[in-house]
Amino acid sequence: MLLRCCVISVLGLFLLPGTYSGVARKDTHVDITDQTTLLDGIGMRAAFRFLRSWMFNIVGRTGQRISGSFLQEQIPSDVPFPCNVSLGDINVIAAMGDSLTAATGAAASGFVDLYQENRGLAWSIGGQWNWRNVTTLPNILKVFNPKLVGYSLGDAYPFHRDSQFNMAEIGAVSYDIPYMARAMVQRIRNDPRVDWKRDWKLVTIAIGGNDICSFVCTMRYPEQLPAKHRLRLQRTLRYLRNNMPRTFVNLVSVPSVSKVVMLQRKPFACESLHHGECSCWIGKLYNQSDSSRERWSKIQDEYIRVEKEIAESAEFRGLDEFAVVYQPWSLNVSMKMNGKDTDYSLLSYDCFHMSQKGNA
Repeated sequence: MLLRCCVISVLGLFLLPGTYSGVARKDTHVDITDQTTLLDGIGMRAAFRFLRSWMFNIVGRTGQRISGSFLQEQIPSDVPFPCNVSLGDINVIAAMGDSLTAATGAAASGFVDLYQENRGLAWSIGGQWNWRNVTTLPNILKVFNPKLVGYSLGDAYPFHRDSQFNMAEIGAVSYDIPYMARAMVQRIRNDPRVDWKRDWKLVTIAIGGNDICSFVCTMRYPEQLPAKHRLRLQRTLRYLRNNMPRTFVNLVSVPSVSKVVMLQRKPFACESLHHGECSCWIGKLYNQSDSSRERWSKIQDEYIRVEKEIAESAEFRGLDEFAVVYQPWSLNVSMKMNGKDTDYSLLSYDCFHMSQKGNA
């Protein structure tokens, strides 16, 4: 992450004048995630895309690995599929989120592999291989409907074809989801495989890790973050309700940040990387302390409460062709497994993102 930031900063020096499209507003209630900056300019976006494509080719398709502690145990061919539920009505699957939905480093065995996005292994949108060795939501749905479309086919960045309807972006925050929704609707609507008005669509939204990890401590009024998230999430869901027929939305809260970044006796590589990945909680950059971490934790609790409240609000209830369901399972995530207090095989090389086993 530090290398990426440095390279991007250097590239920014070569941007032509006029690429800066944003003007910082003077409103005292405007925080860092509300503003357009030099990094949002057309030239910078093009440079960032070039850099990511270059890194993609250097790292290679790590998601194709078939051995490693980060992989789940394959389910034997003589074990029948355990569910007997009719889910074949779902024809289209999509997702919005950040690096967790992009499955960043899910097949990583070293630092450089963290640059790869193993989208085909993502729990909510990955459709690589099948449910026996990659147990994801799409691979389960494919058992009931082999014609399911939209799942990520393998390692990819958002602008690659194999990403399909996975709109996740690394570093994404709540501010980004209204735009993601518009881009997703356009992508799905333009796909010839989709019967826009008749196909049922399943969309998973999971956002917030970067808000709580990297931005809350830079805000002038951090306690306003949940309220800002409420407005953005409402805007996103209303847009989907009004513009995408036959849609079922899975709203999933990100797991508690403290459960991951405050792990005890974690490897040195993880400790070092967490300074960049979760700088509001780890290190001295923002004068982190037990009291500040308690403050951020309370804000995340409120952030989660807002998501549950919106999902259960009257405006998204009782509709014929649109539904929002809040999924609380992520709040009970535990790293304990196989008799270990922390089973690091569930986590990627950075102990922040999930491994393929963790996604399963």
